[in-house]
Amino acid sequence: MKRIGLVALLILCLFSPKYLQAQGDATRYLEALAKKYSGLKDYMVDVSIHFDIETFKAPDLKARLYYKAPDKMKVESKRVLFFPREGGYFNPSLFNKEDFTVLFVENTTYRGKEALKLRLIPRRTKRDIQDLVLSIDTEQNQVREVDIAQSGEKEVKAALIYGTFDHFDLPIRIKLLLDFPEVEPELVKGFDTSPREKKRVTGRIEMTYSNYRVNSGLNDQIFKGTESWNP
Repeated sequence: MKRIGLVALLILCLFSPKYLQAQGDATRYLEALAKKYSGLKDYMVDVSIHFDIETFKAPDLKARLYYKAPDKMKVESKRVLFFPREGGYFNPSLFNKEDFTVLFVENTTYRGKEALKLRLIPRRTKRDIQDLVLSIDTEQNQVREVDIAQSGEKEVKAALIYGTFDHFDLPIRIKLLLDFPEVEPELVKGFDTSPREKKRVTGRIEMTYSNYRVNSGLNDQIFKGTESWNP
């Protein structure tokens, strides 16, 4: 009887007016984001990248990033560049409501301001993204944090700080926290068959953005030969 009562209580909660209203709000907040950035056609920006990752040593890098809506991105650098595509740059089309099943998670606060969390489950394969959790500052209508679950048990958490450029809120700083499974050399995999505890590699990448040029009419030729990202 107790079990039946708990199930009934859960069903009652799931279909209560308050819960259904929260689910409706979930989609509404994505629509608000889409409207906010509907006039963002392109941007280019200088980016400084600092790496602090276990087992991966790299000097700080400077690069220039080009973005054109909805899915073109290119990074230029004078040196070999590792650039984190998932979470490493701002692409508002990532949050297209048509591409996800959108679930309300909870109401919360972000630095003293009202916020909420939404869970986005891709309706189709999007690179290796399996799940997104957005923390949205509802007063500023800004995505403040993005938790990204990727295939292969990889996890990325992005925290964003914004400035205003040509009336658009765009990141001036993105901090990524990484948590990846350690990749074993193929030679070790072939000879060591004993059970091994899975090790994780953690670290952070900090990116600082400056000198934005927004809606300058970037030519498609800039992106020729680069891979478009359909998020």
